[in-house]
Amino acid sequence: MKRKVNLLPDWLIGVLLTLIILGGLLIGWSPLQTLEYKTYDLRTKFRQQKASSPVVIVAIDDMSIANIGRWPWPRGYIAAMIDQLAGYGAKIIGVNVLYTEPDLNSGLAELRALRGEVEKLPNYQRNAQLANIYNALVQAEMRLDNDAMLSASIAAAKNVILPLYFDIGEQQTGNPDENLPDYLKTNSAAALLPSDMYIQARKATPPIPEFVSGTLALGHLNLIADEDGTIRRDPLFIQYMGRVYPSFALHVVMKYLNYSVADVKIADRINIGKVSIPQDRKQMMLISYNGKFGTFPYYSFFDVINSKVPPETFKDKIVLIGHTATGIATLEVTPVEPNFPTIEVEANIIENILNRNFISRPEWALYAELGIIVLFGVFLSFFIPRFKAGISAVIAAVLLLIWNGVAIYFFVVNGYWLRMLHPTLLLGLGYTIIMSKRYMVTEKKKELVETDSIETNKMLGLSFQGQGMLDLAFEKFRKCPVDDDAVKELMYNLALDFERKRMFNKAAAVYEHILKAGNFKDIKERIKKLKVAGETMIFGGGVGATKKDATVLMEGSTTTPTLGRYEVQKELGRGAMGIVYLGKDPKINRLVAIKTIRFDEVEQSQLAETKKRFFREAEAAGTLSHPNIVTIYDAGEDYDVAYVAMELLEGKDLSDISSKENKLPLKEVLRIISSVADGLDYAHSKGVVHRDIKPANIMLIKSGEIKITDFGIARVMATSSTQTGLVLGTPSYMSPEQVLGKKVDGRSDLFSLGVVSFELLTGEKAFKGDSIATLMFNIANTPPLTLEEFYPDIPQCCVSIVGKMLAKDAETRYQRGREVVNDINLCMKELG
Repeated sequence: MKRKVNLLPDWLIGVLLTLIILGGLLIGWSPLQTLEYKTYDLRTKFRQQKASSPVVIVAIDDMSIANIGRWPWPRGYIAAMIDQLAGYGAKIIGVNVLYTEPDLNSGLAELRALRGEVEKLPNYQRNAQLANIYNALVQAEMRLDNDAMLSASIAAAKNVILPLYFDIGEQQTGNPDENLPDYLKTNSAAALLPSDMYIQARKATPPIPEFVSGTLALGHLNLIADEDGTIRRDPLFIQYMGRVYPSFALHVVMKYLNYSVADVKIADRINIGKVSIPQDRKQMMLISYNGKFGTFPYYSFFDVINSKVPPETFKDKIVLIGHTATGIATLEVTPVEPNFPTIEVEANIIENILNRNFISRPEWALYAELGIIVLFGVFLSFFIPRFKAGISAVIAAVLLLIWNGVAIYFFVVNGYWLRMLHPTLLLGLGYTIIMSKRYMVTEKKKELVETDSIETNKMLGLSFQGQGMLDLAFEKFRKCPVDDDAVKELMYNLALDFERKRMFNKAAAVYEHILKAGNFKDIKERIKKLKVAGETMIFGGGVGATKKDATVLMEGSTTTPTLGRYEVQKELGRGAMGIVYLGKDPKINRLVAIKTIRFDEVEQSQLAETKKRFFREAEAAGTLSHPNIVTIYDAGEDYDVAYVAMELLEGKDLSDISSKENKLPLKEVLRIISSVADGLDYAHSKGVVHRDIKPANIMLIKSGEIKITDFGIARVMATSSTQTGLVLGTPSYMSPEQVLGKKVDGRSDLFSLGVVSFELLTGEKAFKGDSIATLMFNIANTPPLTLEEFYPDIPQCCVSIVGKMLAKDAETRYQRGREVVNDINLCMKELG
């Protein structure tokens, strides 16, 4: 007798779920809070609006770096910009660049030393010649003293606000005001609230005193990310040593409105004159982002310093100076964009405060959320059990639409943040659980009775089997009683057909179905062999087809497996693309290498197009005929196993000889590079790009010849279906074009060949990184390691050849492989 399963009543399920969601809301359970943040970010996108604002950004961008020089610049450039903006009438100049140490200028130090030596000479001021030299030294010192220039510019402008930075953490104990510089006290106020109501800092990093002395104000740059790493709030005040310091953006606003820190009143809201700012318990303000990068007016530092921007652009404006250049700018994860410059985050905060464009949690928000959760809990517990599933679904959907609509409306229109996820999750999850329970309890437990007659199923099964539709045949035979010997015989023959088509797992499934009615013939022995085959073999349509280590060879089999017309004799090796076998073409008695291609990682919706592209690429590679390129004879598909038949090589690839311990002689390396470049030149002339040049795809055969392999995955440029390029290839050997996802041509292969050349010469990779992302960034942005570092006495011609192949810009790289061959020939002549 079956034990009766006691299921929880619907009302109790509703009550328990309600209590769980209420608890998660009240304690701020991290998983639910993270999901709520995602709905917050989605609503933020609906709230974006380009509001009028006095904020203008002067960007230290890529164009400025390209024209002025690499960062950091001499501080005189920032001084000149401050002078220029002050002359244009900017009301506030916010410099979002933190200078914490004096400028290290060796030339200035030498001039000061020389001036000191002159001052030691007796009567140097009475000697006209010495006096002229002394004055010249003084003038030169003034021109080179960038710190003095910047300090003077800040003091002269009288409207410059500089940043400082805090290390967040528990404060040290001691006298709060002890050892605090006056400039920190001037830019802060006494902390009147308990310490737990501020973000705490343990260390302050201000600008150097020379700059601070003339500045209008200081403001901290700290941004505190939420649990998911996203910047949604600005800490308007941070407490350090018993005093609170306003943020950079807040101090800019205060000075723009002609207020000081002393005018700020912190209570339920932060009040600055008539401006009232909503904040949370830690004095943090939610940021209302106005749009993606570029919402505020941006002007290049280079254009402004060269007077290419009209002066009236900056008249009476708040001008922020900060970084946006690649590799220099600090980028934040925000609700509107994952890589958002810090300078524009500050601009959004300033705009929010000036335009009262706030997002806040109103005092009644928590009570409203609790009330909705209780309402939905009551509906789950006491109303859904009384209604049919359809009516309950309609009511639940209406409730969800009303609640989410209200939450979105308040957020977008009024800036009120209501946590919409918790009530939504309660109602959606609760309805699903209760309806699923009802379905399991009320559905009929009896299996559907099969109405098809046994003879009809036998005939249909035989018909499907004769047409090669073995799966459908098995489906019909399974409807027949398996204890019937005639049915066993039919199924046994069907299993043999599955074996002939290398569908071994399916054959085993048929044998096991027969075994349910007792042993029959040799099915137990066959099942054992097929279980091993199912773990190790490739076959169409079965479960094992997705295994990376699958093979077409069955241990102990008495028949020779085939792929197309080729007989598979043994396995030669395994690679990322598939397995390589020794095969034989029985028609002409020729040994070939057969490489199977795996499509198991391709999505089902893209499988047909992927196979079509594969055969098109194999056809393109088959047209290549060159002594340094492996010849492809044939390509085909055998029961979903795609394969390529190619020239059989006896040798080894370069991955075995590219290490420090197995380095080849210099001239042999040059010969290999020349041979590969010659083969690539030929392939590129036929419109074929390899895209994955690496040591493992270059063979050194016993005769000494060099062969490029794996052109079967190359793309035909003239008929490519992807116009913007694809990131294909092995990361260490990829070109900058591949890393950046641009369309590539033959010059990409030459860059990869340059990386291979570097490795053959030094035993080291040209680009390194502790992660794939870092490695790809280094390939795209940083110069390669130098050959001389690992090979000090390497000939200069080799350095020149490899360097030109590794040029970041494809236009400055070798344009054809033939150019590489010619330069190597000249280098070989120099080496003698």
